[in-house]
Amino acid sequence: MKQNLILKYFSEICKIPHVSGQEQALANYIIKLLKKNKCKVQTDKLGNVYVFKQGKLKTPGVCFQGHLDMVGEKTLESNHNFKTDPIDFYEDHGWIRARDTTLGADNAAGLAIILAIFTDQAIVHGPIEAIFTVQEETTTIGAIKLSNEWIKSPYLINLDSSESNVITIGSGWSSDLYGALTVTRKVRDQDTTDLSVKIKNGVGGHSGTNIQLNTINAIVEIFNIFRIVFNKYPFRIIDIKSTAQLNAIPPYCDVTISIKRNQVNHFKKIILNQFNQLSIIHQHNDKGIALVVDNVKANNEPLTNQDTIKLINLVCATNNGINSYDTTFNIPNTSVNLGKLTINKNEVQFGWRHRSNNEYDLNKLNNKLFSLFELIKGKTRIANISAGITTNVNNRLALQVQRIAQTHFNHSMILQPIHAVLEIGDISKRYPEVTFISIGPNIKFPHTIRETVEISSMFFIYNLLVEVLKSIK
Repeated sequence: MKQNLILKYFSEICKIPHVSGQEQALANYIIKLLKKNKCKVQTDKLGNVYVFKQGKLKTPGVCFQGHLDMVGEKTLESNHNFKTDPIDFYEDHGWIRARDTTLGADNAAGLAIILAIFTDQAIVHGPIEAIFTVQEETTTIGAIKLSNEWIKSPYLINLDSSESNVITIGSGWSSDLYGALTVTRKVRDQDTTDLSVKIKNGVGGHSGTNIQLNTINAIVEIFNIFRIVFNKYPFRIIDIKSTAQLNAIPPYCDVTISIKRNQVNHFKKIILNQFNQLSIIHQHNDKGIALVVDNVKANNEPLTNQDTIKLINLVCATNNGINSYDTTFNIPNTSVNLGKLTINKNEVQFGWRHRSNNEYDLNKLNNKLFSLFELIKGKTRIANISAGITTNVNNRLALQVQRIAQTHFNHSMILQPIHAVLEIGDISKRYPEVTFISIGPNIKFPHTIRETVEISSMFFIYNLLVEVLKSIK
């Protein structure tokens, strides 16, 4: 088994910038590599890539699937440019990490395994296919508009899961909700000063796979603290800076405010008191969080008092985190992540990622937000609706992979649905006759600067798939 191929390809992928919407260079690398290895390659106008390789065995065909894009997040101090710069990564006691940015192991690890399978000439297999899709981390448009004519195999294995002892047999539904609230700015009151109030160094995380870890959403927490102190020390919001990834829990939020000079010291004390309570609650899962309050000079005028409290109330009134739980499989059933909050001249813009293990409850989440914005005469729109896969514990492919893992590697794998969205949900709508599962190596903290992947688990998944291709029925 040429396991070094996996690390070679992982390294090459990290050298090529490939955040969502910027996948073409990585697609070109894959196309060139697999054509060189005598594979049939097709592309579509979206940038999706299809690959076919004929094998020597007369086993049922297997299609592998992964996505070309990554989530680009970095530290506040980093100058990394995700459009031009390679990922700076290193090995740390058997795990691969990046310096000051997301690693992109989601989905570079899966892509590297697929490329190794298609280029390792020692593997004995039947017909194999691969699909590499674009914009999974944002719109999932690649999966939604995938060709109906590509997949010929009866089985598809997605390589976008993050636990090597799990075979994923069901996935969640999701939708992106965008809100807009018209606001008015007004000249500063007399005897005021501008302050930057910042919560930073949150753990963050993938809003589908890490939402149950109860890590802080920095946007939500800073506005919750504001709601507590506003009545006693009214202030006016000027600007908001945070992340803009709906599928990542915001690790920081920086809000610029205007406040009476004679209230600053008291304001700082009560803000710090509330933050200390927050820190105690999250001392185990977010022990690095920090509060920073600095004097600044903002360029814009602040919002009116009325619009400031309306904005604070709106953030506090909306759902966030886990809303309901699936006790059968011990995973969240519904969840909400406020991943975007920005202000331009006269409008506040919001972005939420809603997730549910079923379509009905997803619609309930959407309806609540629509209704709330209608009450305050705000604007909403829905986008990027992604389908899930209903859990099937009798999944034929899953049971075969589970047996092979136990028999050949003495490795126990459980059958489990996932709360996060996988592209196989949307692909299955176009290929209802195909049986789908998802597996993958151990990846911790995806979508954060702490993202890391275990090298040995990448080798295990690769070796497992090699055995699957020999004996699939």
